[in-house]
Amino acid sequence: MKKIPELLAPAGDLNAALTAFNNGADAVYAGLSKFNARERTQNFSPEDYGKLMAAAAADGKKVYLTFNTLIKENELVEALENLDRVCRLLPDAVIVQDVGVLSMMRKYFPHIPLHASTQMGIHNSAGMEVAQRLGISRVILERQVTLDELRAIRSKTQIEMEVFIHGALCCSLSGVCLFSSWMGGHSGNRGKCKQPCRRRYYSPDGNGFFFSTNDLYTLEHIPELKRMGIESLKIEGRLRKSDYVASTVKAYRMILDAEGKDVPALLPEARAVLSSALGRKWSAGFFEKNDFDKIVEPAQLGVSGKSCGKVIRSSRGGFEILLTQNLYIGDKIRIQPESGDEGPALTLTKMRQGDKPVYRAAAGEEVFVYCDKKVPLNGRVFKIGTSVKDLRGRIESLPAWQDRIDLEIRVSAGQVTVQVETHPHLNPLRIETDLPPAEKHAVSVGNFTEEFRKTGNEKLGVRRVSVDIKGAYFLSQRDLRHLRQRTNAWLAEQFLPNPRAEFRTETRILSEGKPLHTLACGNDGKIPAEPHYAMLAREQVAAPGEEWILPFFCPEDELPDLKEKITLARQKGIRHFRVTALFHFALLDVFDDIVISSSFPLPVCNHPAFEQLLELGAQKVQLWAELEKPVLKMLAERYGALAEIYVYGRLPILQTRALLPVSGTVNDGRGAAFLIEKQRTFSSLYPSAVFSLPARDLPPVSTYTDQTHARPDEKSVSNFNYERELV
Repeated sequence: MKKIPELLAPAGDLNAALTAFNNGADAVYAGLSKFNARERTQNFSPEDYGKLMAAAAADGKKVYLTFNTLIKENELVEALENLDRVCRLLPDAVIVQDVGVLSMMRKYFPHIPLHASTQMGIHNSAGMEVAQRLGISRVILERQVTLDELRAIRSKTQIEMEVFIHGALCCSLSGVCLFSSWMGGHSGNRGKCKQPCRRRYYSPDGNGFFFSTNDLYTLEHIPELKRMGIESLKIEGRLRKSDYVASTVKAYRMILDAEGKDVPALLPEARAVLSSALGRKWSAGFFEKNDFDKIVEPAQLGVSGKSCGKVIRSSRGGFEILLTQNLYIGDKIRIQPESGDEGPALTLTKMRQGDKPVYRAAAGEEVFVYCDKKVPLNGRVFKIGTSVKDLRGRIESLPAWQDRIDLEIRVSAGQVTVQVETHPHLNPLRIETDLPPAEKHAVSVGNFTEEFRKTGNEKLGVRRVSVDIKGAYFLSQRDLRHLRQRTNAWLAEQFLPNPRAEFRTETRILSEGKPLHTLACGNDGKIPAEPHYAMLAREQVAAPGEEWILPFFCPEDELPDLKEKITLARQKGIRHFRVTALFHFALLDVFDDIVISSSFPLPVCNHPAFEQLLELGAQKVQLWAELEKPVLKMLAERYGALAEIYVYGRLPILQTRALLPVSGTVNDGRGAAFLIEKQRTFSSLYPSAVFSLPARDLPPVSTYTDQTHARPDEKSVSNFNYERELV
């Protein structure tokens, strides 16, 4: 019988985490206030993270740190310090998106397991192969992978797999969305998404919420995911509160623990529990290809929650609602403008009808809600949460969790060596000592283990002690205690070395070679003589001397065909390949006489990421198109011609497998226009403006001009985030 998968719940704060544990979650995922993909929620301070670790240890649960955003070059030291602080607590894994963060984790914290975020966009077995090569122990699959594709990938890999089973869906494929960033510099790849996909858009054929997805719901699919052997089932929702966590965890725990024959009878009860989570309309997401046209419903306002009324009057100190559902003190509501833009949210703390304070107001009644926020007149009111048990008492009683270490002790006749296994970059402590042979009572592994668990340091705890004794020696309790005290003094002095100083000394500069100028030409196939290399569009066959841009998305059943095309291209003399996703490295590493360049949408925002791609086989690395000028220049000055900057082209800002309900030109009612292009396997959203950087302002690096979706001299241009800070 297959092992029951782990049920993994979101935790935006301690109350949500404890609620998840109380309702049957095996693990939670949670982030710090910075460098995680849900920075809009409350998140955790390092101190609260310590309390979370203490609660998890007491309950036999796991905690995964989300560090799953792109990190800019000028943020690396701060990011490393954040990792240093939390990795001392020994989280059960760290979830990463940025391959630069992954590289830093392997170097500074090799004892912490690594999970690839869904933001890495891994969606086939070739991607799993690269993940394994990078030291990743679990991959959180792209959310737009079907059940059939999951089944095929599972049969070809031994790496742990994690899939989302419930919650909000992004319309875009993970890790490639620039929609929010393009609209104002708030990057979804950095936890700052402003959710422009939830707005109303207009087309010549009408208007609607063309990019707003229904929520994912998979209760009926849980038995099949168990049969597949998926290791972890993940509930989305770190922006949601404890009531949502309680309902979703309880419902999925019920079905997860049920025997197959019992599931049908339990489904109605589980659905009833889940309905109290107050999300959007349910869908099967991308699990079935036949449902790709049901993921977006353009007539449905893209807000979560249950509609409960409309704002009919607004005045100083509050607003009045005409109710269609009951409301209670303690409920959480959001007031949504008709545009679909995100409206204000609040918890009801005080209501009145006439001059009388009320605890409850019924459907059909008018009620005044006290509020100091500005609310839109005629805005629709949605209930997004209900009051749940307050766990502040337990939270306040949680101990401050110690930093934890694992010790390895090796004992010989002339030396006792102590190594901190969890921090191998620490030089071991070597204590020279002459241990007399034991005549009767030899010191045992148990003696060492018991003694060395005592650190005498309230901020430092020993999780595990491993002891290797070469021989039989007599050691008194006093001598053993003295060795332990020597070790404690050394730990107090040495633990932990701040990696910041070492990090700042990394000054290797790679700037050899002459900058290359590369053009991706349009479908007309006209190649000017100016660029060093020219490329044809993805669907065309390149000729010798040209680069072939590999498709960034390739479903599992199309992988054999792509491999065959690459082999045929190589036989025809193609030597230059442009990788746009990590999985391409697994397809190309069988050739030793090719030239590899990386390209959008494979992100590189910092020098560890740059050098990681060089290690994988890239000879030229394109810097991430979202970055601002100072960060681009920092990397360009470091790598020179090895670095490439995307200087011109119409960037796809959203790419999806969903069958969008509109095509052609759309606009958002504020003057921003976009073009939807439907391709064979997915659809892309392009802005009307072309991305263009000023050539005279760029450092001496390689450049990339993309004319696959832009004419050479378009008038409507934008420099994206080049002149503003990417947040």
